[in-house]
Amino acid sequence: MPATLAFSEEEEGRDGFEPVRSRESAARLDPFPLSEVPPMTHASVAAPLLAAPIIPAVDTGSAIHQAGLLLLPYLERGQRVDAATLRGAMETAFGASDATGAWNWKTAYEACEAAIVLFLRKYGKALFRKAGSQAASLPLLTKIAGLLPTHTRRSEESQTFQQFSTPIPLGLIAATAAAITPADRVLEPSSGTGLLAILAEIVGGSLVLNELAEPRADLLAHLFPANPATRFDAAQIHDHLDPGIVPS
Repeated sequence: MPATLAFSEEEEGRDGFEPVRSRESAARLDPFPLSEVPPMTHASVAAPLLAAPIIPAVDTGSAIHQAGLLLLPYLERGQRVDAATLRGAMETAFGASDATGAWNWKTAYEACEAAIVLFLRKYGKALFRKAGSQAASLPLLTKIAGLLPTHTRRSEESQTFQQFSTPIPLGLIAATAAAITPADRVLEPSSGTGLLAILAEIVGGSLVLNELAEPRADLLAHLFPANPATRFDAAQIHDHLDPGIVPS
């Protein structure tokens, strides 16, 4: 078998590397002496563990709410929120990047929805009044929703809890069709981030909120502090509601 060189003959003479002539001759080489293997210490075992990212402990609902507050000025200026802006708001609110596992992009979309809820609470009544009616404000709400990134990523939690938020323009159509008045009590059995609930609140309806997923329920506590959400499975909501609460 012809010799197989790892380096050129010139390099061999200069650097002292010996070419491997064949598999047979390579097999005759002495094994690496065990005496030269450095002993394993506690420090060498612990080093990889110390290199792992540390995920800061945060209140997820509070952090999403904080990110929503950071995004609110963009909506107020009519300025588009791109991925870099959204990432910056999330990293500021959570104190870490998504690479650490502290948040994911589904959580970031919830922060965008929280920003819409905050915007509507601040400007919704004036917006409806200026437009003349809820229905007439649809083009403006559609424009506001268009300032935020579209939902292109799902998480295991969103699949498990069927978290498919109602787009705010469609929510406005539903609220208009329901003809909610201040005399109404509105039950939102799967409140999510409050996109439907805020529209009912703007026209004066009293709210009864429920949300099974813990992070979203915690977010609702920040967005609707006067209406604490229960945390039942919406499929059996009638079995859990206070008998004195009858939605109209």
